[in-house]
Amino acid sequence: MAVPDSGKRIAEAQKLAKTEPAKAEKLFKEVLSTNPGSNEAAIKNYESALVGLGELFRDQRRVDALAELVRQTRSVLSSFAKAKTAKLVRQLLELFTTIPNTADVQISVTKSCIEWAISERRGFLRQNLETRLVSLYMQKHSYYEALTLINSLLKELKRLDDKLVLVEVQLLESKVYHALGNIPKGRAALTSARTSAASVYTPPLLQAGLDMQSGMLHAEDSDFNTAFSYFIEAMEGYHSQDEAQKATSALQYMLLCKIMLNLGDDVTS
Repeated sequence: MAVPDSGKRIAEAQKLAKTEPAKAEKLFKEVLSTNPGSNEAAIKNYESALVGLGELFRDQRRVDALAELVRQTRSVLSSFAKAKTAKLVRQLLELFTTIPNTADVQISVTKSCIEWAISERRGFLRQNLETRLVSLYMQKHSYYEALTLINSLLKELKRLDDKLVLVEVQLLESKVYHALGNIPKGRAALTSARTSAASVYTPPLLQAGLDMQSGMLHAEDSDFNTAFSYFIEAMEGYHSQDEAQKATSALQYMLLCKIMLNLGDDVTS
């Protein structure tokens, strides 16, 4: 199949996605049925079709079809560059997040992707997926599974000196301990995360997460003034990244801080 032909099919499928999803699905699958080999343009088309079909399944909330898509395409992704593969796998897993009640499916798909990443010797992707798995365990309140995974990740990341993933994992560690009610350990993990973050560029979303966690731990200590200033930072960070739900949470915490400080008038303003 010629590459321009694939391009046309993808364009047509994208147009039909909302109105005639079954036709769009057929077109995407036609493009995906051909292994792109090492042809740059064919690889680009394969990527577009893959994400397009994933988004189609997400919009129709076809969780099993989306899970199957992730499993099926891994054999083709094995031949892609490591960074590209990591990005695509993450993009596909990200599609589950807007479908409610999919934590169990996400955990099983992520675990199978981790096994695949180990067999393919893709360490960077495996670490990323394990970090994602920790977040999923936290959603399910499986804190002890989360901690076990965090401990093995921390050992490895400190050895590899991968600061950015280290910050993410240390922040998750702080959240797990906070959820378990172990505030001293939660605070220690957050201090480690902030120390690691000081020597690397921290993306706005991760920085907002650090601020949010700092606010919560200060609030636990009844230091509501400091907590309030962290929640403001977190709210602005989330807002700048269009994370409306998280920004709203930060705002709610800000209001609670004012109430705890008996500054009810500030709440109205």
